[in-house]
Amino acid sequence: MKLLEITNNLNNQTDTMAEPFDWNDLFNSFQVNFQINSAYEISFTATYTEQYKYAFNMLKMKRYLWYKDQYYVIQQLEEGLDDNGLPTMHVTANAMLIDLMKNVRLDKKQPTEGNPDVSGNDSSDSSDDKSDQQQPAEVIKKTDEQQTYTLQNRLDQFFNGNDQGIKYELHGDFPQAAVDCTGSLYEWLGQNLVTFGAYYIPNNFVLEIYDLPSLKRPTDQVFYYMNNTTNVNIQMDGNDMVNECDVYGGKMEKDINGGAGGGGNLDSAVGFAKSPINASFGVNKGQMCQDFANRDVRVRAWGVDVNKLYDTVKSAGVSPEWFFAYDLQEGNPTSFSWLNHFGNHLSDPYADAQRVCNWIKQWAFSDGFTPASGYGAYASPQLTAQWNQEFGKGTIGRLYLQGTAAAVMELANENMGRYGKPLQGCVNQIKAWGGHTVSSGGGGGWGWPFPCGEGTFSQAQKFGYDGGYRTNSFHDGLDFGSIDHPGSEVHAIHGGKCTISRAWGSGGINWYCVITDSTGLNVEYQEAFGSASDIYVNVGDNVQTGQVIGRRTTNHLHVGITRHSFPEAFHHAFSNDGTWLDPQAMIKSGGANIPSNSSDNSQSVSETYYALYFHYRDEDSIKKYGLHRGSQIVMDSIYDMNALKNYTENTVKHDPPTTLSNNVVDVGNMDIHLGNTGRLVVPENSMNTEVTLMGYHFNPFNPNADSELTWNNNGLTMKDAIFAMYQDINQINKNVDQLDYYGAIGGRNENHFDNLLFSKNQVDDMVKISRSEGKGNGDK
Repeated sequence: MKLLEITNNLNNQTDTMAEPFDWNDLFNSFQVNFQINSAYEISFTATYTEQYKYAFNMLKMKRYLWYKDQYYVIQQLEEGLDDNGLPTMHVTANAMLIDLMKNVRLDKKQPTEGNPDVSGNDSSDSSDDKSDQQQPAEVIKKTDEQQTYTLQNRLDQFFNGNDQGIKYELHGDFPQAAVDCTGSLYEWLGQNLVTFGAYYIPNNFVLEIYDLPSLKRPTDQVFYYMNNTTNVNIQMDGNDMVNECDVYGGKMEKDINGGAGGGGNLDSAVGFAKSPINASFGVNKGQMCQDFANRDVRVRAWGVDVNKLYDTVKSAGVSPEWFFAYDLQEGNPTSFSWLNHFGNHLSDPYADAQRVCNWIKQWAFSDGFTPASGYGAYASPQLTAQWNQEFGKGTIGRLYLQGTAAAVMELANENMGRYGKPLQGCVNQIKAWGGHTVSSGGGGGWGWPFPCGEGTFSQAQKFGYDGGYRTNSFHDGLDFGSIDHPGSEVHAIHGGKCTISRAWGSGGINWYCVITDSTGLNVEYQEAFGSASDIYVNVGDNVQTGQVIGRRTTNHLHVGITRHSFPEAFHHAFSNDGTWLDPQAMIKSGGANIPSNSSDNSQSVSETYYALYFHYRDEDSIKKYGLHRGSQIVMDSIYDMNALKNYTENTVKHDPPTTLSNNVVDVGNMDIHLGNTGRLVVPENSMNTEVTLMGYHFNPFNPNADSELTWNNNGLTMKDAIFAMYQDINQINKNVDQLDYYGAIGGRNENHFDNLLFSKNQVDDMVKISRSEGKGNGDK
């Protein structure tokens, strides 16, 4: 081993001297520590002597070492003295590639005063998301940040054109996953390789990446206890065992941007203002776009493609019909942005439209409510409070009244002067494009199921956290109790078509019905109907908001809202994962789509959910150790069910997490590489199993020094090892010739392993004894 040519970090000069180390130092202290995906380092203690003083003096931070055709970079230095008073230096060095990978970074730029627009600095490749004009209203897509990529694609983001001269090699098959590329390459590997089921090994300037089958290197090595293996260690830890849990993957986003994006009302200016900001009004799109292109001053001045503008606004979650009509009401000047609400417009008119749509959503979903003033507009505190209730979150009115003083004057019946009536102007304009109120079958507006209106609710009746009454303390709907919501007739809270009417539960004693609007939104009415005759609508019937759909014959009505299909949604009844939406918030906001698991609704009119779900349960583990339920596993980045199941099987601790290691005689003469497969034989433990080397720690210069090989600690190998250990325990307990725990030879007829399992009565008896014995110590 010798120092190679190195670069001095202090003066950037090249030191061409190369010197070897004292073999005695290497024999006494050298260690190789390789642990897959974790550590790739060497360490030793050098002693200052006259013969090796040049090598000793060259030990400086960040200089290079050469061992077995590999470069290592010094990371830690610790000075000391040996028993003879000679200076020593303990050195720890990492594989050179680790240092180089830390220099390869993909950091997103942050806005500065001179460069406030950094929207285009994402290094990730993204496919264009072009909306089809004929697509359904409910646009389902993987969320932008959850676009799936191959492992090669992700690595290319870092490696292509890097200035460190490093490369990579892929060996094996890897799933696609949705992972971003930020930070250093070294950090990224540590955070994301497990998602791809990958392992890396540095090889000078090349990063070698393997899946488990490709990592394995078959050998004829056999590690035989009491032959070439001095010790076999099995360590088990059952604190975090899990053998049953829910698993979710494939984060998805549902937009209600296109098609019939909710019921739009053109019957009056007030009704229009109560419509959701992404409402559909059933216009003749071709007529509207042509008319808007001919009349709008900004379109003509900026050379805008109206169809592209339509798609931009719709995909941003805002009604294009309303946007176009709004801009026509505002008119000049063209130096302003769309809708005249920014003092300058962006050079890209579509980016400018996106900016305006973000502003619309911000104010339409605002928690507070402050009507616009100026130009004679004024709203009294009483009127402000009324409007705050009347125009809920996500409605056109909530934005219009805060963003345009003329709208305040219009609804307050103040003198409009030259400002006109922008709300009624929008209604008239949209009607001129063939628009109409969308209600029957399409959803229309929203209302309460009983004449009393909203009424009051206890915590247990509300959506979401229920105070601890149900599984996971989660309620997937809203319960209208007969005390606070009197009346027996159940009114539809939202229009659409009846798609389900059937019984459920033990004996079919409970009936429910589902009404689905044209966007695919399902409203479920249940727990109120004792028989089929209590439901007045049939499958296929069109239903309008407020229509009586049945009679309540129980003490409450449960209303649930979801975009998921039935009965798939029922499997998520106790999971606050976005499957179910808050009915109270939906009704009060005029149908704006509020994610059930979101605390901030100011910027979103879409819901997220997980496309993949399965219930993990390991029956073998449960049989061995009993039931151990764990928290949910949520993998946003995996969109393939097989990949999700493989990830879960390799990650969840269904057997006690186990480390299998052994000490080896004369390891320095063996061909030791990560991924080597061989056999570990321990006759005394009935163990004879194939193992794959995942880590090693040894001194190759001293065959008598301590060494440890660590083998794969998951999958079938560990099951074999654990089974062998159990067999060994059973054999010890049953064999009269075996030593007992205290060193005496004697009969053992009982099975101590089986005696670790107690009946419920035995446990109860032990608890009683424990409590009685502890009374004197204040135990209760």
